[in-house]
Amino acid sequence: MGRVRPKTPMCSKQTFGWVLAMASGLGFSWHADAAVSLSGTRVILGEKEREASIPMRNTGSAPYVIQAWVDAGEGLTDVPLMVTPPLSRLDPGKENILRILRMPGEFPRDRESVYWLNVKEIPEKTQEENVLQIAVRTRIKLFYRPAALSGQPVDARAQLRWSVGPGAPDQGPVLKIRNPTVYHVTFTGLTVNAGQQVIRAVMVAPLAESSFPLEAMKTPQPIEVRFTTINDYGGETPEERVRVPVAVDPVALTPEVVDAPSTSDAAR
Repeated sequence: MGRVRPKTPMCSKQTFGWVLAMASGLGFSWHADAAVSLSGTRVILGEKEREASIPMRNTGSAPYVIQAWVDAGEGLTDVPLMVTPPLSRLDPGKENILRILRMPGEFPRDRESVYWLNVKEIPEKTQEENVLQIAVRTRIKLFYRPAALSGQPVDARAQLRWSVGPGAPDQGPVLKIRNPTVYHVTFTGLTVNAGQQVIRAVMVAPLAESSFPLEAMKTPQPIEVRFTTINDYGGETPEERVRVPVAVDPVALTPEVVDAPSTSDAAR
């Protein structure tokens, strides 16, 4: 069975906004809400598993043609994974299952790999006039996990290493996070010094280091970072905090769970 390599048209936010403005000016009606929902926000495929699957359901009132594929980043569709069915029809209120199959090819064996599962819903051509139809795409993470990896993904966030240090010339200080584990760590967000800065959802790759500019600072200084992460089931872990020192290289820190405010405190 050959691989399907669909080409997905892309546009910038500026272009998309211009199209909507033009459509509104010309009296078009338009709908861009996703009608097809997936049962999860991520898929895990283990080396010993023949396939992974995820249900999808049409919660809308019209049928859609569903196009599904896996990539390793925008435009990188030459991957050893295939989705079946790659093209299907999904009627209102109906459910179907997407299966992700391994194909011949090599995966890194010393760490987890991340890919993207793309599901695009294409509306049937309407007979109405002045209606702008938009194909909506849902994109979720797909992790391939070799069988011989050590440790557990749930423990990875506690093993992260942290530091504040100088960035590139004329950049200012940065927060450095090093991931010494073989699993990806996905943050829902990082809050610096009780809201001084919020770093939006990011992912730190296995055996890698990421840096984030500290925009409110001119020189490196210790900070407190509060964070939550996403687990294998798409759930959010309890909020934790670390007190990050100034250091050339990231250092191991033990996260502390942030206690939820009591009812009386919340009412103040």
